[in-house]
Amino acid sequence: MQQQTLFDIAQTIKNSKSKGEKILTPNLQKMLKVLASMGMDRKVFACLLEIAEVDVQLVKYLAGPIITGGREWRDAIPTWVWQAIAIDRLDTILEEVDKGETGKLATPSEVLAVMMPITFEVPLSWEWNNVYLWASHTTLIKHKPFPNYDYENLWKIIGTTPIDYKQIQHDYETLASDIRTRVIKNVSSEWGKRLKQKPHKKVNTLKEINAQLSLF
Repeated sequence: MQQQTLFDIAQTIKNSKSKGEKILTPNLQKMLKVLASMGMDRKVFACLLEIAEVDVQLVKYLAGPIITGGREWRDAIPTWVWQAIAIDRLDTILEEVDKGETGKLATPSEVLAVMMPITFEVPLSWEWNNVYLWASHTTLIKHKPFPNYDYENLWKIIGTTPIDYKQIQHDYETLASDIRTRVIKNVSSEWGKRLKQKPHKKVNTLKEINAQLSLF
């Protein structure tokens, strides 16, 4: 069923291109998001976006590795976080396509994946602890991975007052920008070659399991 759906999406994109119509229509975007929520590999969506001739930087961001922090605790990141990252990247990219812009920040779920392993190794400073809590809260509220959980009182359950984005904006955006830059830098150089664009500088590739980032 999924294979047939993907074929239909790919054919719809090709037909829209040949007719000069808008490609990523609201209905098509909705279909992509549904498939992402079902756990489909984000690289499949990157292929579809490449067919649609979406900006190469967005394609690379979607297809790139998931960056993690720490050395020993990568496997401690819950499965739902990995799926959240795939969904969030696609959501972010579709929003940027609609706005006609290319953003610089990774998603809160990606910040969470970087920071979680680090928390098992060393204590975080007050500033970084707030970044971690904000990213965790934002990701949990959006994806609600645990059934029958009291998400409305999540800050109270965490045991802290709500953290406003302005409190952590500088540190968060510094880290989120660094993550997204690393994702694009470490993606396979094969992505984006189908698109007509100016030649871009080749980058070295890393295996996804080795893509790590430290705050220290």
